[in-house]
Amino acid sequence: MMLTEEDIVARVSRLTVTRLRVFVSQGLIKPEAVSPEDVAPPGYSEADLARAALICNLEDEMGFNKDDVPVLLSLIDQIHGLRSELRNFVEAVEALPPEVRTTVRLRIEQRRRG
Repeated sequence: MMLTEEDIVARVSRLTVTRLRVFVSQGLIKPEAVSPEDVAPPGYSEADLARAALICNLEDEMGFNKDDVPVLLSLIDQIHGLRSELRNFVEAVEALPPEVRTTVRLRIEQRRRG
């Protein structure tokens, strides 16, 4: 279910419609268009809600400069992407035959030790 601007603003303290629209215009939050013609207001996901709350926390509670927030968000996005890739890798390794999994684990351990 898509959320509206009003839903997001109601659930994130210190967030106004204007501030949310600034985040969108800066590309920090990317809502989905509800209709192909883009005549309807944008729809927001739970991830957009979480991202709006994160941005507010970074700026308001943690004191990060507005110019630093896009860099921080980019780094956080990269971490999430790497975690997803690592999860996919682990699932692929777990699908291998037991003897191959053992070999992979031994090689990883050898590399960790130097």
